Amino acid sequence: MNLKTGLFLSTAILFTAGFAPYAFADEAEAARLEKLFQSYLSDTKGVVVVKTDGDGYAVKFDTAPLLGDVGAELKLTPVEFKLANQGDGKWQLVQDQSFEISIDAKEQGVLVEKIGSLKVNGIFDEKLSYFTKINAQANDIVVSQKLLDPSSGMGNIDATIKSMVFEQTGTAGANGGVDLVAKYTLEGLSETINTAGKPETGVPPMNLVINAANGTYEATGKGLNAKPLFDIIAFFVAHQSKELISKDQAKLKATLKDGIPLFENMVANGKFNNFTVASQFGQVGMESLDINVDMNGITKDGKLREKIGFNGLTLPPALVPPWATKLVPKNMSFDFTVSGFDLASPAQMILDQLDLSKEPPLPDSFEQVLMPIFMPKGVVDITLNPSSVDSDTYSVKMEGSLAAGPAALPTGKAKISAKGIDELMKIIQDAPPEAGLAQGAAVVLVAKGMAKAETDGSLTWNIESSPDGKVLVNGIDPTKLK
Repeated sequence: MNLKTGLFLSTAILFTAGFAPYAFADEAEAARLEKLFQSYLSDTKGVVVVKTDGDGYAVKFDTAPLLGDVGAELKLTPVEFKLANQGDGKWQLVQDQSFEISIDAKEQGVLVEKIGSLKVNGIFDEKLSYFTKINAQANDIVVSQKLLDPSSGMGNIDATIKSMVFEQTGTAGANGGVDLVAKYTLEGLSETINTAGKPETGVPPMNLVINAANGTYEATGKGLNAKPLFDIIAFFVAHQSKELISKDQAKLKATLKDGIPLFENMVANGKFNNFTVASQFGQVGMESLDINVDMNGITKDGKLREKIGFNGLTLPPALVPPWATKLVPKNMSFDFTVSGFDLASPAQMILDQLDLSKEPPLPDSFEQVLMPIFMPKGVVDITLNPSSVDSDTYSVKMEGSLAAGPAALPTGKAKISAKGIDELMKIIQDAPPEAGLAQGAAVVLVAKGMAKAETDGSLTWNIESSPDGKVLVNGIDPTKLK
């Protein structure tokens, strides 16, 4: 996935300036395109080559001349694709190749990543500085990492993905930028991780085998500000030393400012089916694993929401003694949001104050000035959206909100409801003494005594934290219980 994402990015860089509307390919246009691409990548001979190919152009991007002496042997398959002018500022890109990158760091280790077959077909729109459509498929993806330094405690990682399909559309956003809709689908994920461990510190070797039958990843983005991103890359290509960057930092800061807010909002939902992790202790399994993210870009209205959940969890007997099997959660959903912070104003201030010719580039006291701007209300809002944990014995639901910051005690409210507390209590009481749950039984007993009984048989706890630091549970101060 990383390889493919990087490939799309490097491809998109090639299109961030205007093209002349030639109907047919000719040598003069090929030379112009080559010079244009070099302005974004490098004018080193052999890095970018553009030739006429029928009524289109064949483009080759080879990083080998740029690698130099980096203390490791690097190999990277040149990226090759064909361009065809579709008129009205639109260009079709077609790619069909295998791909490999390898890094041989000698005594440190070796990293090899391969794609057996990579096929891409997309339409790039100069007006958007981005693709209006991409369809891509990668087959036989292999990643192999061998770390040879015993002091690292790490070992080998071998991963394969049978196939991965990527589809994306892009349209002009209502407030500028590009609105994106994307979907990844993968089949046959398998990963083996062998770590050497560090016996001297008590860290044992570990052998893990991770498998997922298939997975999907759907994402939407609003207001992607694509062109400044590519302009930033072009800047660093043209300024490859600290001195050059410092000398032309005004241009860099202006380009970075043009990139704000990077994007308005991004929502991504990923799901793996039949997900398993096997180790020397046995196999952990999940019928499904879900990971969801909803976040704003570098805006005044800062927001980050994350949700992770699983269904059908199973644990091996080696990790769960027989008496505790009914305590293991089968399904879980944990969903929280952090909001009420400002990223745009601090970013603007950082760029205004940044001086790369000085050390440090920002004033020593800058953090103290930045914090109240980052939290204009003095706090951030943390919301626990409806979340739940279920097992064969109990069911717990929870939600709440909290305002927290460095200058005041946290305040907020939460509600927890549960079923199966009596069954849970019996399991804890019947647990063997060596399990050390005697104190836990006392905690459950006190919590039950403070709960409010509902008509559906559940127990609820309404929790409130006040500015003076007092915490009440269903109106009761726990510190006054005897």
